[in-house]
Amino acid sequence: MARYGSLLLLMLVLDARLARADDAAEHACDTVEQGLLLHVDGTYGGYPYSVLRAAVLGGLTCPSDKLELQAFGVIAIPPPHMRITVMRPVGQGQQGTISAMLYAQGRFVIGERMSLSSFSRTQSPASVKADISLVTTNLWRDLGARITHNKPIIP
Repeated sequence: MARYGSLLLLMLVLDARLARADDAAEHACDTVEQGLLLHVDGTYGGYPYSVLRAAVLGGLTCPSDKLELQAFGVIAIPPPHMRITVMRPVGQGQQGTISAMLYAQGRFVIGERMSLSSFSRTQSPASVKADISLVTTNLWRDLGARITHNKPIIP
């Protein structure tokens, strides 16, 4: 039993550390209003969380055109939260997904989800930057479209 005690303790410490990793929020898009708080979680084929986090931060896009900025302005105070989840299972030929969800004023605003590109499925986490860029660009575009269609920004 003593032999396994240190192993169990190590597993508990690592598990607690991994559980908190996705709870930490990063400030992002600081040039737009007050920015947003970004939460990153998921797994990428056994790579460390820090590598996945760096890839997400490198691929994140912020609202940029007039309608996107107008829609973001409606939800900007307090700063909204965005959660990006990347899931790529370990193993050859495994599919993966990315989802981005935006929350403001305690409510769900909009979300996007897509499969990882075939390139991202076979490469390191750095290759997922283009997919992150695409999913967040689509999210901001869809949010801006709510202005065009006279729909509420927060449903």
